[in-house]
Amino acid sequence: MNRGLLALTALTLALLLAPAPARGAEDTPEPAGTATPVPVTVATATPAPPPSPAPQATDAPQTTDAPAVAAQLRIDGTALCEGMDRTYEQGYVPRVADGRVSVVLPLVGDTYDGRVTVTADLGATEDSPFVFGNYAQTALEADGRYLFTLEIPLSSSRYNGSYPVALRADYLDALGGQAQQTFTVYVTIDDGRNPPDPNAQPGRQTQSRPELFLSACTVEPAAVAGGGTFTVTATVENIGGIRARTVRLCYGSETAGILPVETNAALHLDDLASGASAQVSFRLRASEQTLSGERTFFITLDYSDLYGGAYTATRTFPVRVEQPAEMRCDAAALPREVAAGETVTLPANVFNTGRSTLYNVTVSLSGAGLFPTGSVFLGDIAPGEAAYGQMEVFVGMLSMTDGYSESYGKTSAVYAVSYEDEAGEAFTSTQELSTTILEPVVEDALTPQQQQAEQERREAEGQWWVSVLVAFAIIAIAVAIIVVGRFSRMMQLR
Repeated sequence: MNRGLLALTALTLALLLAPAPARGAEDTPEPAGTATPVPVTVATATPAPPPSPAPQATDAPQTTDAPAVAAQLRIDGTALCEGMDRTYEQGYVPRVADGRVSVVLPLVGDTYDGRVTVTADLGATEDSPFVFGNYAQTALEADGRYLFTLEIPLSSSRYNGSYPVALRADYLDALGGQAQQTFTVYVTIDDGRNPPDPNAQPGRQTQSRPELFLSACTVEPAAVAGGGTFTVTATVENIGGIRARTVRLCYGSETAGILPVETNAALHLDDLASGASAQVSFRLRASEQTLSGERTFFITLDYSDLYGGAYTATRTFPVRVEQPAEMRCDAAALPREVAAGETVTLPANVFNTGRSTLYNVTVSLSGAGLFPTGSVFLGDIAPGEAAYGQMEVFVGMLSMTDGYSESYGKTSAVYAVSYEDEAGEAFTSTQELSTTILEPVVEDALTPQQQQAEQERREAEGQWWVSVLVAFAIIAIAVAIIVVGRFSRMMQLR
């Protein structure tokens, strides 16, 4: 028993003194209550190779190369979509009309499933001009882009000014990961109320930002001819609560044919303190190709605040462009000679070769012995277009016109095209026509068709008499043969 006890004691000591086997952290859990720090991955000069990733249930492409970076969405700056007056590169401004603002956002870029959702953040401020609501939209890729058009109602008590609208885009990037981007556009309200004095209401939002406003704009002269120039004088006011810095004013409208006279279509203004104003003047010209009528040009203000925040405000102003009315018509001519009782057809084709609309275009003819069925009314003809018609003229006798005693002979007529320009001024373009009226021609009683039928009848009758004569000849020959035969038999009998 003592020997067994000694053996057991020796075995226990051996186990206690033997070295413990190596164990991995993943197969031996930490005892409860042990304060073991969590491993943290840090960048080192000789990083350990990363562990192989566990298989995941995803359709996203796998690669063994360095991790790819998913491309981001971007605004398509060259796209001129429906509801846009200018592209983003040209200075797009959301359209405000009928108590709502229309914001158009064209995006391009690669997504995992060809789907993007945009949500509008209108800024929850007490003086916001927007009616808050859920304006989220989801668009599928079409024609290489994602097109969003958000119609946002405006408050009836809105103040004039420039307001940011943050458009948040949520999508799956090209690698299948969740992605989010924000695009900010500025909405200019100029059909609301003028904001009150910011000093009277310290709590207004404009106390914390500048806000430039074009309070006045005059055009001299009010109407300009195509190719002519005019001067614009505008007043810029800072109705915000802090100073506006790096103020830049741009102007013109290439699409409308209203172009700057100077090469650099921009002015740089001094900083404008809160409540301050500045007056600027610049010249514009209407190109020779500008269509007549009321055209618009824009003035855009770009500026920043003391903290680097950027702002944009744009307004449009009208100017009347006047272009001369120009036209041509197909040459009209009467036959050298016409007989009384005939009807002559003349063209009534008018082409607008100018850049202004021709109004109430009418073609008429007047002359001794010539009686049109009436004037030809062609209506209004837009620039570059034409209108077509024809005039029926009955030829009578000279004596049917006052002042003429002779019935036939030479006569002249006036072919006239009358119209009005956009100012209502009347114009008439004329050309002189001449002809000789002859006595009426007495035609045969029979028409040509009847004459042809009569000729065929006569030819048929002639052929009938020939047949009768041939028949008589045959009968005569037969009778002669019979008589000769009988005579011959009588001679033989004798």
